[in-house]
Amino acid sequence: MRQTPNEIWLEILEKLSDAARQDVYLHQVVPLSITAEALNIAVPSAYTRARIEERFRADIQRVLATLIGAQCALILTVDESTADEDEDLSEIQPQRPTHRNNTAIDDPPTPLRQVQTGLNPNYRFDRFIVGSSNRVCHATALAVSENPGRDYNPLFIYGEVGLGKTHLLHAIGNRLSANQPEKKVLYVTSETFMNEYVESIVNRTSAQGFRTKYRTADLLLIDDIQFLQRKEGTQEEFFNTFNDLHMNSNQIVMTSDRPPGNLENLEERLRSRFEWGMVAEIDRPQYEMRIGILQQKCYDQEIELPNEVLSYIAEVVTTNIRELEGTLVRLVAQASILKETLSVDFARQILGDVGPTSPLRQRKTATAKGIQTVVADYFGIEPADLISQKRTKALAYPRQVAMYLCRELTQMSYANIAQAFNRGNHTTVIHACKQIEKIINENDDERESITILLNQFH
Repeated sequence: MRQTPNEIWLEILEKLSDAARQDVYLHQVVPLSITAEALNIAVPSAYTRARIEERFRADIQRVLATLIGAQCALILTVDESTADEDEDLSEIQPQRPTHRNNTAIDDPPTPLRQVQTGLNPNYRFDRFIVGSSNRVCHATALAVSENPGRDYNPLFIYGEVGLGKTHLLHAIGNRLSANQPEKKVLYVTSETFMNEYVESIVNRTSAQGFRTKYRTADLLLIDDIQFLQRKEGTQEEFFNTFNDLHMNSNQIVMTSDRPPGNLENLEERLRSRFEWGMVAEIDRPQYEMRIGILQQKCYDQEIELPNEVLSYIAEVVTTNIRELEGTLVRLVAQASILKETLSVDFARQILGDVGPTSPLRQRKTATAKGIQTVVADYFGIEPADLISQKRTKALAYPRQVAMYLCRELTQMSYANIAQAFNRGNHTTVIHACKQIEKIINENDDERESITILLNQFH
């Protein structure tokens, strides 16, 4: 067979119904082998095998007949090593996302496609709130996603932390992947680019693979380009990569916390190239835009909040989108934990100390690593224990708490959280969040512990 088991499985998923493509059980499958007689796939449990047998065997068999031949049989093998931890998935019923008018949106990349591109399927144009502070950036990014390599190449987006630069990067990639799936899209941070470059130097056999990976991309999205400052060797490699891509009319999009002219420790030849195309700034969101962002977040999370509460949050938090959304999440989480009504009085009580000189400004920013550090310190363990493969009871609960906090306090997807905790299966995170939610509702002492941890972040 010319195609690998993974490639065959991807084709099968593409030809199944919309509901099947989003089904959590099918995304636990690990393709093992493919011959003219059989496709052998592994699943983590007998329960998962039963669900696939019941729901999808007939459809998968029909697609297999088309792709390989009527003689090709589907074989399901239970292999518990494909699951990270014991999980109860009986209540998980993922639904396909829709717009507010209930029309279906573009399907996000499948898991294998997501791994190949580095894209987060949650960051799309339809979830990006447009206002006067980002209208130019949004319009330019949209144009690039529809006609890459033409008018705005490169596209350089800059602005302060938490204003939506990364969201736009992923949105460009997701739209191009949906509309032109044959295009090679690659998203990386500048740190990843640098680390892979160093690895290609240490391991000479990977040098050609590194160059091929980056220089054959139809669309290269690189985040936080400012971190290439003072990295002379990496700058040289990126300069050559940039030239190859630009010469072949392949699109390059970069983000930074400052404009090219302010990147003082970057080679002049790179700075000048960054300004060849379009340089666009994202500014802080105005009040009306902050309200729109909060309303979108409430819609996405199925949260009902009085308008006066949203107005209060928008008035108090003025710095960036990340902090705005984080404040909303913290408020909702504490109301749920404390079993309080989401009123303006409650919001004032919880958020009243938010301000330019507030102690909250000194609190830790909610990131996966930050959450792991805080949780490990609280439970008296090492942060490395949370991402280890140890499954003792002494570590399982803190790990679940940390996963829950990542889901509540950050914009990370289940898959991103799983990756941050060195787990290969995002259903581990789903299970952890459901377990902690159950504990919060049933155990007052543990609810208080979660509140203490939540209060260490803004």
